[in-house]
Amino acid sequence: MDRCYGWVECKDLEFREALALQPASTQEEFHHRMKGIRVQLMEKGLNAELYWENKELASTVSLVPTSAISGEGVNDLLHMLARLSQQRLAKHLSFSPNLQCTVLEVKVIDGLGCTVDVILVNGHLNNGATIVVCTTDGPVVTQIRALLTPPPNRELRVKSQYVHHDRLEAAVGIKICAPGLENAVAGSPIMVLTPEDNLDDLKDEVMADFAALAKVC
Repeated sequence: MDRCYGWVECKDLEFREALALQPASTQEEFHHRMKGIRVQLMEKGLNAELYWENKELASTVSLVPTSAISGEGVNDLLHMLARLSQQRLAKHLSFSPNLQCTVLEVKVIDGLGCTVDVILVNGHLNNGATIVVCTTDGPVVTQIRALLTPPPNRELRVKSQYVHHDRLEAAVGIKICAPGLENAVAGSPIMVLTPEDNLDDLKDEVMADFAALAKVC
């Protein structure tokens, strides 16, 4: 839409509503450009329609007009992603008891010290559990002192009073407080040590990806 002459910004409006408020000449230019884009995509073997006109989501690409200048259309894009996820991915979701937990970010928080933000995809975590973490200094074996989540409708990145938990199950974003996390590696897995596990095997497993990357570098 940034290339359409005379486009009037309508921040936070749904794109269809914003398009209806444009001058007739601007609307005509938009549809002309959209037809050109559709033809180019068809030449690549892709059927495409504007997202509100697309009746065949499985076989036709939905086009969501957006502005790189004002951000118009981004709300429509997020809505489309959420809608498709709810309609087409929900039935494929399955829970596994096998732990799948990945470090997202390392942060120092006032009153909590060094923490890691993680995404728990499968399995569960208990407060007090012994975990094995990949760090730039090698594998670290430590104990969870706190499992924290933000209050409802807040993000992990937003500073606020966190909610403490004794146990959390997937899928959820969690802030973990534990000693020795200062050099934890983002993107690496976290393993929980149980009586049945071999500690050396867990250390090798959490360090596997980092070791492979180090060899490449």
